[in-house]
Formats: sequence, structure tokens, C-alpha cells
Amino acid sequence: MAFRDNSTLITTAGKVVLALNGESDLYSGAGGSHAFIMNEGALGDDQLQNFGSDDSIINYKKIYDGNGDGYISFGPNNVLDVDRTSSKNAGEDQITVGGTGGDLVTTIRYLGTKDGGYAYADALTRDQLLGHFTKGFDNTAGGTAGDSSVAAQALHIDNDVGDNTFDFGKTSVALLTDNKLGLNFGGDVINGFGKDDLLVFTSKLYDSNNSGVVTFGKNLVLDLSGAGGPSSSDPSTGPGGQFDLNQPNKTAVTYLGEKTIGDATYYYYGTADHGAVPGAIFPA
Repeated sequence: MAFRDNSTLITTAGKVVLALNGESDLYSGAGGSHAFIMNEGALGDDQLQNFGSDDSIINYKKIYDGNGDGYISFGPNNVLDVDRTSSKNAGEDQITVGGTGGDLVTTIRYLGTKDGGYAYADALTRDQLLGHFTKGFDNTAGGTAGDSSVAAQALHIDNDVGDNTFDFGKTSVALLTDNKLGLNFGGDVINGFGKDDLLVFTSKLYDSNNSGVVTFGKNLVLDLSGAGGPSSSDPSTGPGGQFDLNQPNKTAVTYLGEKTIGDATYYYYGTADHGAVPGAIFPA
């Protein structure tokens, strides 16, 4: 294993720093991935428009999460209290977030912290995947492809920007890495990656010869693309982070298909002998 420096949070997203002027400013997420950065100070009551599945919010501190589940639901007035410190203290600053289809974004999910920022993105990117991994798993627990009992054992993990170690073990796992956000998701070690597991990305991985097989570099880690990927520079820069599958014989992953839901496209990868029939993982 030879991870490069994955300490920079924002790598390929456009940086939009919200002004500390105490006024009601308007910002747009149209035209690519944006990281909306909120620093400590008199922000005011700002509005984000065209906030898509490829946009993120980077706050100067962790946003108050009453039940600690990683989901932040906006208040009944559809605003996010970015300075809230308790259920009774909303703080001074608020933002309203409008999605790309005109609807308001009212729930965001926490994606961890590094480089002085706390990262958040639309909860829908993860939630709309739930229930779609109902077919295609053939795991060691005795299920067969298309067996709903296998789907019940599938574990959905939303990767964050830290350096993590995942143990897939004997459970079918679908790991979502939202690399379309243009953030670096760290140097992650994955133990127990097998034919019943999936790596799901929102930005396709670079495949040098378009063979459908993405090979690892000499450092035996998988370099992830960023917001503008796939790019030929991905193997040398890994803007989305890196994966170490921690097995000498696992030096490539196979592209298994893709699915667009809403304004997000999901690209999924597995082993060459994956138990899924391409397309069956995401039934209509």
C-alpha cells in the first residue's frame, strides 16, 4: 500500500466562499460541481440555487445533529441553521437551498471532516439508492442472484472524506463514494472485498483502454476520479481519493454498469466474477 497525500478536502469542485457581510446573498450551483464554503462570522440569510447532486456545503464547524444519525433536516421554515448549537439555540445565520428541479433541498447528509472543513451533500444521493440493490447478489450466506433474502443482508455504506478501514467480511456490501462532489474521500482500506460486493461511484473511473477493467497502479491502490472525471490524470493524482483492497490478487475492478436516478448517475464496479448480472442490480 502506498497512499499519496489525501489531506486536501476540496480537489476538483469549484470553490464558492459565502460572503461574511450579514446580508441575504444569492449563489448558484449551476454549471458543474461547487463546494459552498461557509466560514465563521456574520453570514446572514443566504440562498443557494440550482444545488445539485454534485454540489456540497463545507461549514466551519459540524452542524448540529439532534439525534446524531448524520442526517440534518431543515426546520419547518425550510432553512438550515448553520450556527445552531442546541435544539433551542438556532444561532444567527441561516441558508435556504434550492435544488436543480426547483424543489427545495430539506435534508443533507454529513460526509466527515478534514482540512478544516465539515462536508455535507444532498441526502437524496444516498437515499434514492436504498432498495435498488434487490437483485444480483450471490453471497456465501447461501442466497442466489435475485433472491430477496440476499438483498436483506446487503449493507449500504456511505463513504466519507476521512481515511477509513472497511471490513466487508461475509456480508454483501454496496459502498457509495460520492466522488462527483469534487472532494477527496481519503485513502481507504477495504478488507474482505469479494464477488458479492460493489463499489458505487457518482463519477466514472478512468479506464485507459476502455476495456471495462480498471487496473491499479504500481502502488497497488485504486485511484478515484473527481468531479470532472474520468480523466487521464486520475491515475497520477487520484482527486477523489484512493482504495486499497488489501489483497495481492485484487489489482483491478470490473465495470458492471450504470444507472441514472434523478440528476445523479451511479457507476458500479466489482470483481470479474461478480455474482450480478449487469443491469439486474438496479431493476427498473
